[in-house]
Amino acid sequence: MMKRYSAIVMIVAMLLSITPIKTVEAANNVKMKSMDVEFNFDGTELQPPAGQFAFIYKGTTYVPLRFVSYALQKNVQWDGKASKVTVSEPTSSQLVSIKEKLMNSSASANANFLGKVFAMTPVKVDFIFNGKKKVLPSGQQSFMYKGTLYVPVRFMAVSSGSQITWDGKTKTVKGISNSTGTPNSSGTPTTPPSSGGAGSSTDKVSYESITSNTEAKLKSLQAENNSTLMSLAAKYLSASDDATKKKLLAQGQQQLDSLTAKFENIVGNAENQLKANGYSTEVINEYRKTFNDEIEAGKKLANELAG
Repeated sequence: MMKRYSAIVMIVAMLLSITPIKTVEAANNVKMKSMDVEFNFDGTELQPPAGQFAFIYKGTTYVPLRFVSYALQKNVQWDGKASKVTVSEPTSSQLVSIKEKLMNSSASANANFLGKVFAMTPVKVDFIFNGKKKVLPSGQQSFMYKGTLYVPVRFMAVSSGSQITWDGKTKTVKGISNSTGTPNSSGTPTTPPSSGGAGSSTDKVSYESITSNTEAKLKSLQAENNSTLMSLAAKYLSASDDATKKKLLAQGQQQLDSLTAKFENIVGNAENQLKANGYSTEVINEYRKTFNDEIEAGKKLANELAG
């Protein structure tokens, strides 16, 4: 019996140390190098939110879809359950929120990300632009990284019906929106923001912000748990008496119970945030499924090894 439980502790520890908690971080990730790109829309220089960037893959320049859509004065909705993104003309309140997000962008926010290599996940997504379905050109695809969807810049131009150009020499993306109410040089929006309330889009937390923060917490929990379990496993292997081994096994089980409780607390809070902001909670099911699958896989391997 002790052999079986010790195997569970060690195998689960090893599984959690090599298997990402988030389902979409698949084995077919593609490594991309971020570029120092200038984004200029309606004559104003903008930068993507911290952690977002542009890159080139097979001769095609890829950009963050939501950021470029906002720069073009377009609204974006993401349906995680259906893997569908909808880009459309914004309402007046949505436009105010979009302008504020653009004006709060900082040119220095991404300084630490430029020139570094990131593992991007190819994803299959349905695109709806102004009520019409659009398909990526043959040989091109979309990528996901930490909740941000990246698409070819030319695809954005054609699909949105906007003027977007890419200058490879100066590494500049230039675009012109269809809206005349662009952010001005003084940084003052043309319409005051909503004061809040259930229907306010100004106070709405982005889907990417919620999922990114959640995944960061899960990764931190993962690292903490791995360290503890591996330490217990090493002590168990070096222990010579049954009493010590029994004590270590009990500690290992307590650690796994604590891990589950902390995991549920993190994803529970994320689920509440997603619901409060009107987003799909499908990603929560993915978190839980991956977590439970890893625990069950560890137990199954332990039973097989124990005979």
